[in-house]
Amino acid sequence: MKIVYGKQLNEQQLSVVEEISSQCGISFDVARLLFCRNNDTVQKAKRFLSPGKKWFYSPFLLNGAKEAVERIERAREQNEQILIFGDYDADGVCAATVLRNCLNEYGVTNVITHVPERVEGYGLNLEVIDKICLENHVELIITVDCGISDYERIENIKQRGIDVIVTDHHEPPEILPNCITINPKISGQAYPFDGLCGAGVAYKLSYALIGEKANKYLDYVALATVADSMELIDENRNIVAEGLKLYNNPNTLRLSMKHLLGENATKAVTSQTLAYNIAPRINAGGRMGDANCALELFASTNPEQIYNLAVQLHKYNLQRQVECDEIYKKAKCKIKKYALNKNNVILVKDKNWQTGFVGIVAARLVEEFSKPVIVFAGQENFLKGSARSVDGINIHEAIMANKEHLLGFGGHSQAAGVSVSPENFAIFDKAINEYVAKNCKAENFVRTVYVDQKIDKEIDKDFVKELELLEPFGVGNRNPLFSITANKIKALPLKEGSSHYSFNANTLEMIYFNAGRDVAKLGLPIDKQVVFELNVYKFKGKEYVKGYVKHVCLDFTNLYSLALNAFNSQLESLLREEGDYKVINKNNLPMSQGAGTLYVLSDAKNLSFYPQLQNLPISFNYPEGKNNIDEIVFAPSVILDGYDKVVYLDNPMCVQKTTARTYVVKDICGYKVLDKIRTDREFFAQAFMHIKTLKGKPFYDVVDFVNENSAHFGKEELLFALKVFMELKIFYQYGQTFEYDEKIINALTNSKIYSKIVVLKGSYV
Repeated sequence: MKIVYGKQLNEQQLSVVEEISSQCGISFDVARLLFCRNNDTVQKAKRFLSPGKKWFYSPFLLNGAKEAVERIERAREQNEQILIFGDYDADGVCAATVLRNCLNEYGVTNVITHVPERVEGYGLNLEVIDKICLENHVELIITVDCGISDYERIENIKQRGIDVIVTDHHEPPEILPNCITINPKISGQAYPFDGLCGAGVAYKLSYALIGEKANKYLDYVALATVADSMELIDENRNIVAEGLKLYNNPNTLRLSMKHLLGENATKAVTSQTLAYNIAPRINAGGRMGDANCALELFASTNPEQIYNLAVQLHKYNLQRQVECDEIYKKAKCKIKKYALNKNNVILVKDKNWQTGFVGIVAARLVEEFSKPVIVFAGQENFLKGSARSVDGINIHEAIMANKEHLLGFGGHSQAAGVSVSPENFAIFDKAINEYVAKNCKAENFVRTVYVDQKIDKEIDKDFVKELELLEPFGVGNRNPLFSITANKIKALPLKEGSSHYSFNANTLEMIYFNAGRDVAKLGLPIDKQVVFELNVYKFKGKEYVKGYVKHVCLDFTNLYSLALNAFNSQLESLLREEGDYKVINKNNLPMSQGAGTLYVLSDAKNLSFYPQLQNLPISFNYPEGKNNIDEIVFAPSVILDGYDKVVYLDNPMCVQKTTARTYVVKDICGYKVLDKIRTDREFFAQAFMHIKTLKGKPFYDVVDFVNENSAHFGKEELLFALKVFMELKIFYQYGQTFEYDEKIINALTNSKIYSKIVVLKGSYV
């Protein structure tokens, strides 16, 4: 993980920030945040701070809008049957709902709305359309959130005497449909924003039909925009801001949305509420094979039916969570078993998995491995996959570059759908991995965290409240992140057995949900960056500032603050069996470009000898291991298998046994800890008298004790004595304190560590 901090502004830029602060009536710190988010003039800042429908663009700037209105007007005049053909996700369902309602208000009463189930596939399904047309005399089909890649199918439909209007927002192919087509991504049109979701495009057509009356459906459009992970910038920001007003007004909050919100219905609804409470439930219907459940919910006016349908979607969401967890576990087993994590793009498949869950699983695996992932499920005679990617890699481009191996594909830079025949799966796997290896660099795989500001002063409550002016937050306008430098942190679970922890960092109360392995990092006596969001919460009528932790990043620049932990790890590694290795020099490092090389340091200062490794992720004590990309580990206690190569960057204590090819760089003077260790009894007697003074003190005071006594002993030799005495049970840790057992009398030679060091000092070179 790499932290990237906000822009460093020059004097001229800071003067603009001052002007924004003065003209907009906001604090300097918030004005600086605005400036760094490309709102670098007073005019841009004022527009950003007052989102709403006044900034909407005319729908007639979209190519095809005028022609679509004329064709729909003709359908109304001739009382034609119209079929709205959508998609099974939240965007498709919302888009179909918006257009259906607006067509009815426009006076078109003969409207059929079809949202396909996943088994029918994405896009225009001719078999389904034939069935609908047999039962109804359809004369016009309007697609929402699909159709842009259906040139041949649309030609087939037109041959039957049915007109087609395509409204879509996905990436346009080289050959566009030969019909009225509305898509803001098509180049060469006057519309100034290409980031609308499918429901956003449907709303634009609706507005072209009925004007401001379409605005009453902006709650659906806001939901779809957030659910489809559209960037909340420009017009999307204005759409979501207007939609949220409908959710937060009791007079305009729909009964369907109220039931979907559940216990959150009484709280303020934000873009995060849409993303994490409502959208998953709408999507759950489609994932569980009942996309029409959500469509019926939005169409119903019967309170009892609305309640029952909302409850059903809640149940689907719970089932979805269980199913996704199961597939996720199985996918990880496959990745580990077949060493797929060494690939640039991870492709994993199982014919028994359901297609409705693979997108969620792919997203979780991307988080786990920091690589693009495509998860495939079986569907009739082909495999249907869902792709997700990391920020630095455009997965849609990578897929499109290898489209000759596919049955179909579509999507965005960070998410895409793929269909491939079983016999072409291995070919596509190899081809897309070769493409990414050729076109992407190692740093594209490193997770980047963008921190807006380092906090080095007490946080003002008014500043935190003012941050709300930057909402709605989401993709493209993330919640501001801050960082605090902290050292030893005592974190406590919120309740017994909880994975959620709380702690104080520089007087700021922090909450860390699902802290996981980071709990161990928090307690290390080393500087660390705690990255967090800010919020104000109320308790018993009073307001408090609280930080919500997102990441914990260790600072490896101070070696001796890690002395105790590092030395313990190195001594433990001495007891491991030594293996074979190849000797190389520092200018001849094996570089694998993301294939899984672990670089091992004994002394963190020696990283300066390797400028070619400066951008790699680094960890302490054990490798992160979860990504199996190239990474550095300092003072490891264990080397995980699964790496292609292990390279010791300085003279190691020993070479640990591993299945990977092993290299040792011998021309860098490393952390020759054995040269700094005494094993004579006189030294141990002196060390014993000093260490006894620690009795009853906090265990972490050991590091301070070592530093304070460096005038009498070397740090390494004193730590060595500590390790030996603790192995012999003479000194021990009790809870959080350091204790001494006067009854224990034990010979030094009974210590395995002591005996091993004595042997190694006799043969160590």
